[in-house]
Amino acid sequence: MENLSSNILYLSDAISANLPGDMVSDIFTRLPVKSLCRFKCVSKSMYSMLHSPNFVKKHTNRAIQKDPSMILRTEFRLYAAEEDEEHSKVRKLQVPFARSLEKIGISGSCNGLLCISDQRHDEDIYIYNPSTRVYRKLPVPEFDIPTNIDSTFFTSLGFGFHQNDYKLVRSLYLYDKPLEDIDSYKCEARIYSFSTNKWRKIGVIPFHIRSRVAIMVHNNFVWTASRGLGTGMSILVVAFDLDREEFWEVPRPEITITRQCQIEVNVFEGRFSIYYMWKNDRVEIWTMEEFRVKQSWKKQFVIGPNLSLDNGFLYLKPLLVMRKGKILIEQGEGELILYDPKSETATNFKIRAAPRWFRVTSFVGSLVSPFHNQ
Repeated sequence: MENLSSNILYLSDAISANLPGDMVSDIFTRLPVKSLCRFKCVSKSMYSMLHSPNFVKKHTNRAIQKDPSMILRTEFRLYAAEEDEEHSKVRKLQVPFARSLEKIGISGSCNGLLCISDQRHDEDIYIYNPSTRVYRKLPVPEFDIPTNIDSTFFTSLGFGFHQNDYKLVRSLYLYDKPLEDIDSYKCEARIYSFSTNKWRKIGVIPFHIRSRVAIMVHNNFVWTASRGLGTGMSILVVAFDLDREEFWEVPRPEITITRQCQIEVNVFEGRFSIYYMWKNDRVEIWTMEEFRVKQSWKKQFVIGPNLSLDNGFLYLKPLLVMRKGKILIEQGEGELILYDPKSETATNFKIRAAPRWFRVTSFVGSLVSPFHNQ
């Protein structure tokens, strides 16, 4: 790919002069962002093409169809797994605003943009494209209810397809009796639009969000949530429609959840999925073949029970499908395994130069700007 990029850089003027514009654009949508950033200085016409909204959109859509890359996060640094089939080494990312954060937290990843905030204070919000190194600091939303040691923020980043606008939802929970009654809380939510650069109030969330980070599925944020406490607790999967700007409950497969089972939501091979994790037994991966349709749930495969894991199955997080159908799974901080569904075996997966402890965020390289329509 690097040799191809070098050749195209050398011949870019000739290509532009002798090929139709649509064909030139199609060729360049297949290249990595690192190469495209070098091409911006070749000519004014090249710069204009690479900054056009249509080109950025096509390049992003093509990147999404490929296997995602990975961002490795420690408390103080970010690393990117190299874009090869094995993701076998990493490079440290330059985060221009890192010194203003006491502890780096990633609360969302969408189309090449990361939503980054301070995990300890959770006030300042940055939108950062690590591929282009462009970032912006967002205005801080104001809430009517106070914040203290018993308050919790949740922030999510997504793209509203029909409105062609990136949006954030930030919710604030203030717990009156956090150890006695999980439903005894005050809650407010705000939504931010890139196009208006403003926050708006969107009312109360009628349940307790459990997922620290939402996933993005078909214009919807999706989280795990709950109502009640102890034996009376009910586990839910809930969503927020970015276009309608309303919350709704996502139907789950007819599986009983016990104290020995946890669920997580994710996107697996492009489809909304739920992971049912039984502590000492197995993980079941279910995918929703048609989003919003309960009858379309399908069990894809089971990890275990013949697999022996030191920490059990509660903390497994399937990340992506690699070549030959093997699945890369995050087992804990700094622990990755490669699972083969055919043989039901797992091997440790090592990344060269990776930090000892890290968490993984799925990511695609893109030219998308943190600034609206730039």
